[in-house]
Amino acid sequence: MNRIGFLRQLEELLRDIPDNERREAMEYYRNYFDDAGPQNEEKIIEELGSPAKVAESIKKDLFGDTYRSEDFVKPDPAPRENKTARNLLIALILIFTFPLWIAVFAALFGLLMGALACLFGLCVCVVAVVGVFFVAGVVLAGMGIFQMFSGFASIGLILCGIGLLLLALGMLGVILTVWSVGKLLPWSVRGIVRVIKRMFQRKGAPI
Repeated sequence: MNRIGFLRQLEELLRDIPDNERREAMEYYRNYFDDAGPQNEEKIIEELGSPAKVAESIKKDLFGDTYRSEDFVKPDPAPRENKTARNLLIALILIFTFPLWIAVFAALFGLLMGALACLFGLCVCVVAVVGVFFVAGVVLAGMGIFQMFSGFASIGLILCGIGLLLLALGMLGVILTVWSVGKLLPWSVRGIVRVIKRMFQRKGAPI
C-alpha cells in the first residue's frame, strides 16, 4: 500500500465522523507524510499500521469510552419497494378497461378526422366558387364586348362591368384560398397532431 491508498482508505473509514473533524484528521496525516518525504513513505505506513487502526484511534480520541465500532457501521440501504403487485394491478385495470379506452380513442380520432375533412371540404368549396366567378366573369366580359361591337354599347358596358367585378372577386378568392391553404390548413394540422401527441405521451408516460 502506498500513501495515496492509505489516505483514501482512511478518509472512507472516517465518513461517519463530523466533517470538520474528518478534514482536520486528513490534513494532519497528509502533512505527516509530507514532512517524512517520499523516501520514508513505507516506513510511515508501517509505523501507523492499517488505516482501520488509525481510524479507530481517531474515533476513540473523539468519542472517548463511549465509542464502539459497531455503532458506526452504516446500515444497509433499505430494500427497494416491491412494485410487482402494483404493476400487476395496473395491468389488470388496463386489460378490463381496454374496450372503454378503445372507444374513447376511436371517438377522438373520428372527431379529429372529421375536423380535417371539414377543412378540406371548405377549401374545395372555396376553390369551386372561385372557379365559377372566373368562368362567369370571362363569359360576361366576352358577351359585353360582343354587345358593344353589335351596337348595344350600354348593355355591353354593363355586362363587361359585371364580368370584371366577378373576375375581381375571383382573384380575391384565389388570394384568400392561397392564404388559407398556406396558413390556416397547416396550422390546423399541426394543432391536431400536437393534440394526438399529447394524448399518446400521457398514455405512455412512466408511472
